Amino acid sequence: MLDALKQDVSSAICYLVSRSLRPMGQGSVTVFDRANNLIVAEPMESPANAEPGNMLVVDLSGNVIEGDGTPCRALPAHIELYRSFPQINSIVHSHGLYTTAWAQAGRNIPVYGTGHLEFCKDAVPCTRAITIDDAEKGYHNAMALCVFEMFQKNALDPTAVPAALVFQHGAFAWGADAGTAAKNAALLEHIAKLAWMTETINPSIVDTRNNITPRT
Repeated sequence: MLDALKQDVSSAICYLVSRSLRPMGQGSVTVFDRANNLIVAEPMESPANAEPGNMLVVDLSGNVIEGDGTPCRALPAHIELYRSFPQINSIVHSHGLYTTAWAQAGRNIPVYGTGHLEFCKDAVPCTRAITIDDAEKGYHNAMALCVFEMFQKNALDPTAVPAALVFQHGAFAWGADAGTAAKNAALLEHIAKLAWMTETINPSIVDTRNNITPRT
């Protein structure tokens, strides 16, 4: 069942591992088959068992329909984001070094150059803190709800801003398919590193999006 999507998830995991975006195996990748309301998710044992045949098929309640193993812990967040953002079909949850540093600092990643503008026209947003009351309803659900709340509050389009930081935790990136979501996660880490280096070199730098000439 959904063999092509299982291959896509497996390939995305391998891509992220090759770019050091899966420290200590952290992170998760899913793809949503909206026609059948089924999600292909990796088991908690990934990336050691990242072969397509080890991927799981789950429903929107998180029940395993096909495959052996326990779904990744962040699956509830993926499910909530799929419900909130009908424009996306694949999600990568990542803990890249620089991306996570910005998330732990509770800061949006500012626009400092053309590379960022080609990823998205806005700063990459960081959510508010997850409260104790939020967490009591499920920490991973709370992450997704904070992302959705932030996008609604700031009138952000998830197709134009394909990623978000979760305060004190990590990041989500998404796309129309697993390859795009994984690429966006890698680009997010690159932008996060560049922004940190830019502020290190020039501590007085400010968000310069209105003064950047886009590349043509």
